[in-house]
Amino acid sequence: MVSQAGEDILADEELINVLEQSKLVSSNNNERVAEAEKTSVVIAEQRESYRIIATRGSVLYFVIADLSMIDPMYQYSLEFFAKLFNKRLEVSA
Repeated sequence: MVSQAGEDILADEELINVLEQSKLVSSNNNERVAEAEKTSVVIAEQRESYRIIATRGSVLYFVIADLSMIDPMYQYSLEFFAKLFNKRLEVSA
């Protein structure tokens, strides 16, 4: 657009309008990027707060799953694990 402007680009109203519109779009995009970065930080913090729970849940699951290696009598279902895990969450809250 600028390359097609005449000798006096300051007198080209269409060019000025397009440039002003581009400036507004750029400003809006910069605001959205800043907002997205803030949101990304909040999401990362929330994700990290659940990491401890996920680690403990994983350990609990594999301990229960490995109990059957000690004796076949110790075989538990996923339903049992889910109930145990939810009970532990209720007690810890």
